[in-house]
Amino acid sequence: MRSIRGTIRSGALLLGVVATILSPAQARRAPAAIAHRSTGSGRVSARDPEGEVPHAGIEPDLRHLVADLLGVDPDELVPEASLIDDLAADSLDLVELAIVIESTFGITLPRHRMDEVRSYRDLLDAVMASAESRRTRELVLTPGLGVKSRLVPPGANEATLERADALTPYAIETIREDALGAGPGTHLEVTLPAEADTADLASVRDALAGLGRRGIAVSVRCEAIAG
Repeated sequence: MRSIRGTIRSGALLLGVVATILSPAQARRAPAAIAHRSTGSGRVSARDPEGEVPHAGIEPDLRHLVADLLGVDPDELVPEASLIDDLAADSLDLVELAIVIESTFGITLPRHRMDEVRSYRDLLDAVMASAESRRTRELVLTPGLGVKSRLVPPGANEATLERADALTPYAIETIREDALGAGPGTHLEVTLPAEADTADLASVRDALAGLGRRGIAVSVRCEAIAG
């Protein structure tokens, strides 16, 4: 498969021969995808001027990107739409889609995650998880603090997993992965020491905010100051 840059440089040539080198399904999609890559669109970039990925803006941008690359109407991208069965994407389309998504959003989509993608919802979940993981790794936290976490499964009154670690981006990422593994209906309780400042509290809450969309209730608080 051509590299994305090679496709952009050769867009005009590909338009002339696309019918002879692509399958019917690919040929149907190619003009829209090539036009998008070579001339751009009015779509707002997924990045803001500082290079960050706005959490709330990911889905609309992803929807337009996928629609352009697959040559489908954005309205066809309902959560349950199968990328292969409903949108006629093949394995090469999915590889190209992953490359363009990684470049656009500044994230990494692990191969094992893409292997699990079947529907548009799966793709959105994979992109959101990677974006949240990136934001967690970029956290700047006050050194020397600790963090405690408790996972309470659905319908239970007691925690099934408790952790006490140094407050680092890696620890927050581990806590987030624990919660994702526990699944919807889980309650995650995270406690920072009393000396943590409001910036630490806000950063941890922001890093774990995406869990709510996956049905996981999250509470983040500071310990009470000893009287």
